[in-house]
Amino acid sequence: MNYLMPSQAMMWHKVSMAGGWIRVGLAAILITLAGGAWTGSAGAGQSVPRLERERCSFRPPRGERLECFVLVVLENREQPDGREVRVKIAVLKAKRRAGAEPLFYLSGGPGDAPLVATSPGTDALAEGDWWNETAGIRRHRDVVVVSERGAGGTSPNLDCFDPRTSDPAKARRRAVTEQQERDILVRCRAGFDKRKVDLSMYSTPALADDVADLAKTMGVERINIYGVSYGTRWALEVMRRHPELVRAAVLDGVYPPEVNGEQNEPEIDRKAFEQLYAECAADSGCRERHPNLRSVVEGALEAAERKPVEVTLQLDDGPQPARLDGAKYLMVLLHMMREGEAALIPDAVAMAQHGDLRLIRMFAEDLESSDGGLLEENAQQFDGLYNSVECRETWPFVDRAARQKSIEQNGVYGYNARTSKSPAYCPLWRVPAAPAAERQPVQSAVPTLLLSGTFDWLTPPAWARDAARHLSTSRHVVFRAQGHGVVVQDDCAARLRDRFIEEPDPKRALPCRSDTPLNFAAAYERARDLQ
Repeated sequence: MNYLMPSQAMMWHKVSMAGGWIRVGLAAILITLAGGAWTGSAGAGQSVPRLERERCSFRPPRGERLECFVLVVLENREQPDGREVRVKIAVLKAKRRAGAEPLFYLSGGPGDAPLVATSPGTDALAEGDWWNETAGIRRHRDVVVVSERGAGGTSPNLDCFDPRTSDPAKARRRAVTEQQERDILVRCRAGFDKRKVDLSMYSTPALADDVADLAKTMGVERINIYGVSYGTRWALEVMRRHPELVRAAVLDGVYPPEVNGEQNEPEIDRKAFEQLYAECAADSGCRERHPNLRSVVEGALEAAERKPVEVTLQLDDGPQPARLDGAKYLMVLLHMMREGEAALIPDAVAMAQHGDLRLIRMFAEDLESSDGGLLEENAQQFDGLYNSVECRETWPFVDRAARQKSIEQNGVYGYNARTSKSPAYCPLWRVPAAPAAERQPVQSAVPTLLLSGTFDWLTPPAWARDAARHLSTSRHVVFRAQGHGVVVQDDCAARLRDRFIEEPDPKRALPCRSDTPLNFAAAYERARDLQ
């Protein structure tokens, strides 16, 4: 999801002209382009990169077609006899014979696993509504879902603990203490050392080169890229390292390499809430119902910090008691913003103030079901790929003293940032810091559409504006009422993405409006319907 802020390791995002097709040599992978399908040949001892066809574990809807592969690449491309990495690939076929450059989807996190279901026995593509969400794009181009090396569904998998995909695993994870978490990470890291897994090779540049190798093995000269959240940083790195490969790019929730997401997190959270307060004050209905919104929200967070709010969450594995302290209460409100539900926050907090926790509980259940973080004894950071990327590319460059000062100065809006485990755990993970060149802005003439939500505190619009300054053929569109990952929240954003991929012209008039304000009246009706 989407980009995952290091101090919110429990908040995953859920959540898509020229050139053409060419053949690549048999010495590389033995690919044929029969009937518009890619056919990889498997076998030990073959050169890498290569593409191996595998049986699909997903069931496409009637009339749809799907192909599944494993991309085999080197862990370290400078060591041709070294470890191989196996990455799952799913190709959602065009409705008609593909004649246009495919769209590669790059997911967030780092550590998202789009081809792994969140619940046992379910279909990950159906769970993510992939077939409907990509229908417009697949009129005449394939959509290629690319796994992240080191994440779920790949080999090696860098996860250090049970994924939250079964009831027993959820129970085990909730019971882990902070000391136990530290011990698990130390043992996990030692295990990788014993297996000679080079964690420095699980990085954004390596992921970018995986994309180039995939295109090569598929026999594709040019691709389109759709990156979401951390996937936008991944996409930008592809554009930097392989500029000739990319025909067009759509970046949704932009996290450019020159930005350090941890440095100013409390201010970012505060500014998102200040935007909400301003929007409410400008709306007559919201202003009348919530004349003192700032003081009510801040008071609720302060009260929860003194005495946590107790609520029972109805989850798939049964009712679970939760205690929402200031940080967890803030997480629930930030989750509402992230999901495009900022307009409901005033009523949710006001209802809770009067003892009605139904809205808070509803979004807490959604957060816990999708991401976790509310029921564990402590915020957990077991995702090895996340640690490898963020401990290499973010934390070595944080001014710790300035960050601590920001936490103190921003009051309740610093609650979330102070829960970060990365300062303590990155030294345990032991990956080298990224070189300065990787942290420079990406300069590119690739036609690029950048999308942001006003209430996206994970990847705020200011970051996209900064990235766009270095992209000479780009356009940045902000969706006023939305949060993180606007394509799945706003029909206009989805239409804009699809249209841009078909005709990547940043100067073309928008097909719809992006400046629709928050609908406080509709939010009030929804809240009232609960009563």
